[in-house]
Amino acid sequence: MNRRTIIIIFSIALLVGIGIVAQSRVTNGLMLYVAPSTVQDYRAMAEGEKQNLENVQNRINDAKEKLQDYEENLYNQESKDILENISDEYIKYGIYSGRLSVHGPGVIITVDDGNRELFDGEDINNLLVHDEDVFMIINELKRAGAEAISVNGQRILSDTSISCSGYTVRINGVTYARPFKIQAIGNARKMSSILLGPEGYATNLKEWGVIFKIKTSDEIIIEGNSDVDNYVYKYSKTI
Repeated sequence: MNRRTIIIIFSIALLVGIGIVAQSRVTNGLMLYVAPSTVQDYRAMAEGEKQNLENVQNRINDAKEKLQDYEENLYNQESKDILENISDEYIKYGIYSGRLSVHGPGVIITVDDGNRELFDGEDINNLLVHDEDVFMIINELKRAGAEAISVNGQRILSDTSISCSGYTVRINGVTYARPFKIQAIGNARKMSSILLGPEGYATNLKEWGVIFKIKTSDEIIIEGNSDVDNYVYKYSKTI
C-alpha cells in the first residue's frame, strides 16, 4: 500500500469519526435510527389519542350545553314559582285588607226604619236603625265566615268605624242615610241561618219592628278600598 492510499484511508476514517462524534453530541448519545414500523405505530397511537381528545372535548361541550339548559330551566322555574307566590300573597292579603275588589256568591241585606204604629208610650228609637244595629249585623256576618262586607258600597275593613249621627250612620267618616244595603260574600246559607235563627240578631230586629230583608245572590261585587294604601302604622312593628 503506497503512502497516498494510506493518507486517503486515514482521511476517510477521520471524517467518519468526526461525524460519529458530532452526531453523538447532538443526540446526547442516543441512536437516531427508528424502524419504519415503529414510526407507523407511533403515528397510529398519536391519531388515536387525538381522536380520544376530540371525543372528550365533544363530551365537555355537551355537558356545558346541558348544564346551561338546566340552569336556565331552573332559573325560569324558580322565577315562575316566586312570581306565583308573590301573586298568591298579593291576592290573599289584598282581599283581607280590602285593597282589591272581589266578587262571588253571598247575601244582600236591606235594613230600614220600621213603619208600624207605636204602642202607647213606646220610644220611637225602637223602630229606628242605629249604628249598633249595623255593627251587630256585620259581626254576625263575620261570625258566619263572610269574606268581604260592604255597607252602602263602603268596604268594611278591620279598622272601620261606625257611629250614629242623628237619623244617619257614619262609616269611616262618610254619612249614610237609611235604608242600609249590606252585602256580604261567603256561604249564603250559613249567613242567613245565623242572622235569622232563633237567637239571630235579625230575628230580634224584626220582632222590634225594624225592617230587615235578606236575599241570596250568586254574583255579588264588592269594590276595594284604596285608602288602605295611605294607612300608616305608628305603633305596630313587625317581629
